[in-house]
Amino acid sequence: MPAKDHYGFVTEGNELEVEEGVVRRNESLYIILRRHDVDPQMIYNIQQSASGSVNLRRMMPGQSYRIYKDDDGAFAMVWHQSKVNYATINWKDDITVETGNIPITVKEAEVAGVITSSLYETVTGAGVSQRLGVELADVFGWEVDFFALRNGDHFKVIYENLYVNDEYLGIGDIKAAEFQHRGNIHKAYYFDNESRRGFFDENGNSMQKELLKAPFNYSQRISSGFSNSRFHPILNERRPHHGTDYAAPTGTPIISVGEGTVTEAQYRGGNGNIVQIRHNNSYKSAYLHMNRFASGIRPGVKVEQGQVIGYVGQTGLATGPHLCYRLYVNDRPVNSVTVDLPAAESLEEEYHHEYEQVVQHFDDRLANIELVEEIASNR
Repeated sequence: MPAKDHYGFVTEGNELEVEEGVVRRNESLYIILRRHDVDPQMIYNIQQSASGSVNLRRMMPGQSYRIYKDDDGAFAMVWHQSKVNYATINWKDDITVETGNIPITVKEAEVAGVITSSLYETVTGAGVSQRLGVELADVFGWEVDFFALRNGDHFKVIYENLYVNDEYLGIGDIKAAEFQHRGNIHKAYYFDNESRRGFFDENGNSMQKELLKAPFNYSQRISSGFSNSRFHPILNERRPHHGTDYAAPTGTPIISVGEGTVTEAQYRGGNGNIVQIRHNNSYKSAYLHMNRFASGIRPGVKVEQGQVIGYVGQTGLATGPHLCYRLYVNDRPVNSVTVDLPAAESLEEEYHHEYEQVVQHFDDRLANIELVEEIASNR
């Protein structure tokens, strides 16, 4: 059987010519195909046939394509919307438009690092994409205070690298990780048997909590903590400060710490622009001194965990741009930094035996990862 290329065309031993190109600025399907002498009426028919399955008007500069030609001229085109996804257009006989994707190759890698400045600098210093730091923060965001990391905190990670045609795509899933913070060791393992998936600790408890520890995607400095008696820099008097202040540049996105319903979004005196969210019968959160609200944030609107609800500012009684974040349990203010947050559902008992095998496999591998000040990944 004649060999075919990945897109289904027989090129070996066949009088086919293949031309590769890259979409240039202001180029369209029409311009590209006309350059290869395709009839304008045929181009119109191709666009009509593709309508509803592939939007051929969305070609972007930098995307690659291939033109196939035989003795009668150009008769097919492969357009890559991304490195993985593509559309094949064939007008040799009838017009056909099909979509496909190039298989992704997954290779596991390992990395370890000791915190000397920030998590992200340590990850990139180890030769790994900063994205791994973001994923690590997501996994341990309910267990580790990433806003108060100390020099000497360290991590080990087993994760996936993704490739297509031997070209590096980026970070895939974290398979297992260990993070030591302030002397406490936290471990997480990814479990996926189609019926149940997620990150769990060594005992099968979910790593996810109903509420995030802090209302930011990236570390922000705590400038003032929870206190029953703090000296107010504007009012020049001591008064309770039942919140945590995060110093951050104006315009920094603020996220909801949990799923819930917005109960307040307005300017309110010394609090400035404030958003309050009711998460359930017990928990609610408040975000003060915002520069502005995110689009669509108003009372009655439901928000998701991690959704941007506003942006850092210094409205109301504020000496500089910051967010005052407040958390309430049964309408009483609590210290969001130290409070023990409720966890999501743990792994069901029916999966425990299968999960224990996952834990044992990755525990052995984590134990063998060398931990030094500077270590490169095996990518």
